[in-house]
Amino acid sequence: MHRHQRPLWGAPLRMATCLALAGAAMAAHAQPPDTLAQAFEQAWATQPLPQALSARRSALAASRQAADAWTAQPAALELRTKTDRPGTDRGAQELEVGVALPLWLPGQRSRSQALVTQEEQALDARLDSARLQLAGQVREAWWAWQRARAELALAGAQVEHAQALSQDVHRRVRAGDLAPADAHQADGALALAQSAQARAEGQSVQAWQALQGLLGSAQPWPSAAPSTPGPTGAEPTPGEVSADLAQHPLVRDLDQQAATARQAAELADTQSRANPELLLGTVHSRDQRGEPRQRQLTVGLRLPWGESPAQRALAARAHADATELSVQAARQHQQAQATLDGAQARWRAAQRAHEAAQRRATLAHETQAFFDKSFRLGETDLPTRLRIAQEAQEAARQASLAAIDLAAAASAWRQAAGLLPQ
Repeated sequence: MHRHQRPLWGAPLRMATCLALAGAAMAAHAQPPDTLAQAFEQAWATQPLPQALSARRSALAASRQAADAWTAQPAALELRTKTDRPGTDRGAQELEVGVALPLWLPGQRSRSQALVTQEEQALDARLDSARLQLAGQVREAWWAWQRARAELALAGAQVEHAQALSQDVHRRVRAGDLAPADAHQADGALALAQSAQARAEGQSVQAWQALQGLLGSAQPWPSAAPSTPGPTGAEPTPGEVSADLAQHPLVRDLDQQAATARQAAELADTQSRANPELLLGTVHSRDQRGEPRQRQLTVGLRLPWGESPAQRALAARAHADATELSVQAARQHQQAQATLDGAQARWRAAQRAHEAAQRRATLAHETQAFFDKSFRLGETDLPTRLRIAQEAQEAARQASLAAIDLAAAASAWRQAAGLLPQ
């Protein structure tokens, strides 16, 4: 084998591993999510942050190793030779071999270690914050799709009801019980219902595509409408949560960023000048050819002279970043509290609206049953029958949408409390 060639057995193994991972990803996206939690996990798997997490942790591990080292930088090898007759082996010669060991400045090593620890905590906080922000986007897209699916299901039920009514009216027109104008009114109501169904279908497709954009897939729109227009993937309400939002992912993320900036500023304060170097070496020398070589040990210390303007600028920027992030963290805490209060109020209002819509839908359904019987007995004309049916359908629609709005409000409450979908 040529000395520059590498064994080829690893290439098929890496290809098989990549194909297996790709197959697993495709299998995970083969079916549309059934719950909000599944949709969130599918969307999170396609985000760039978790895919780069391993590399970021490796970088932190390397930083930890550097901060725990005994020297500020890797040691350097020094070689030096001196002769009074260049190009020959005669005369005096001197060979010096040594190492230069960069030393930590006072407090630099401990603050470097503290900075790495803080960066590890900040990475975890950033991960939680990114998950929560993505959860908010998925929740919004999920409930928009649920509302569009409910509208489509309600429109389909309205079309079926209008078709049944149109068939009944045409039968009674043929029997002479109703006038031909009534058949036109029934057909018009059917056309109106079919038009509403087409609009609902278009809105459902758009909502599905928006959700698919977050999930990182391109699955075809599930044209089959749900059997019931109720909410799918509803989350439990978080109940009364504590007003202390210090552990809220968005707040904690900025707190950790501010703490990291403060640690970086403290480290920069210790690095006002370059690191000193300890020099250790040995010298081998002779005065002329044929004489025995003499060995000597050398110990030296290189001290930088003066402070570095670049380091002062770095420390000033670090202090400015720490101040700015601290103010942002305080504002984020206030904003999180206001968002939580608004989400709780929204949920309570949605709960009252849902209860009222349910009562209205029940009464409208009972009223429709009365007028259906009256219409069959010939006691009610068709316009009145159509008006009562439209009112009942609108009441049922509002009740179904109110149920979805209530579920979405509970989901928004959980989002404001910093909780992930479940």
